Amino acid sequence: MGRLIIHIGTHKTATTSIQRGLSRNRQALLERGVFYPDYDLIGAKGHYAHIGIANAFSKAHPDMSREQAIRFFAEVSRRAADYDVTILSAEAFFRHIDLTKGGNTRKIPGQPEPYWEARQAYINDLRHHFDHDNIEIVMAVRRQVDYGMSLYQEHVKTSRYNANFATFRENHWQRFDYLRQARAWREGFGILRLLRFEDLVQSEDVLKSFGALIDVDLSGLKAAPRENASLPPDLVVLKRMMADSSASTNGLRELVDKISRGSLKAMLKEMPKRSLYQDFEDMQAFHRSFSDANELLKREFLPLLSSHEPLFPDTLKSDYLFGDSLHTEFLLHLSRHLAKN
Repeated sequence: MGRLIIHIGTHKTATTSIQRGLSRNRQALLERGVFYPDYDLIGAKGHYAHIGIANAFSKAHPDMSREQAIRFFAEVSRRAADYDVTILSAEAFFRHIDLTKGGNTRKIPGQPEPYWEARQAYINDLRHHFDHDNIEIVMAVRRQVDYGMSLYQEHVKTSRYNANFATFRENHWQRFDYLRQARAWREGFGILRLLRFEDLVQSEDVLKSFGALIDVDLSGLKAAPRENASLPPDLVVLKRMMADSSASTNGLRELVDKISRGSLKAMLKEMPKRSLYQDFEDMQAFHRSFSDANELLKREFLPLLSSHEPLFPDTLKSDYLFGDSLHTEFLLHLSRHLAKN
């Protein structure tokens, strides 16, 4: 029976590049016995990733239903027997919870106990809809201190989120608890393969690196460029400040994109490195808060790593411009840019 690999992210771990690479090489992969399904299995419009179907399973997609998602999973399970490897990839799997408790079904519980109960129920429900015995969960993680910044930048970029970075970290605590997440997926599916972001991006060919880490030959394929770059910190703060304006969400994104072009774009590249942590001590404290859990994560899911090698590097840079507000140098350049335009 072929392997069915479900790649669940996390977010901001080169998922878009991996997904686009798999999508643009669908035919070449089939010739190698690797199946990367498209939504045409259920007569739906195709997409480079499986994010939509994962959202549909949780009733969070405007055009696809939970019933379609269940049919898709059943069809993937049936066809997986005909291939050496079948791959699904959607970082949306990493954030959803169970829908059966009523009320606002997509509201994440604030307390750990109800969250983990709903999270495990979601994972178990998902497993129930895959009629396949040889399933592996693949979960890629990056250092929480870097992941937090990148995830926040993306969240503000794609939504009208207007809370500051410290509040975001507090409210999204479950996204940083890799150990509990990995254990929950292992409990539901039996096998979890842990990848590190640093290993994925060690070469320009992220797709090849991904394949090597999951024991699938993805070499010699058309690579996808690294995509979905985050907004620079000062533009994140600027967009956050405009979140309550009357402009549409798309209008806000277009405005920020326009501001970031031309001379301002060049200026952003020349500015010193920015961080939205309040100061170095804030960044260091957040990083160290995961030390014990990350050590357990390494022992349980990456046991071949040297006992002396930490899961993530401990070195932190202290020469950033810290602070969760617009930097004066940015404001100066922004005013000059707007005056010219």
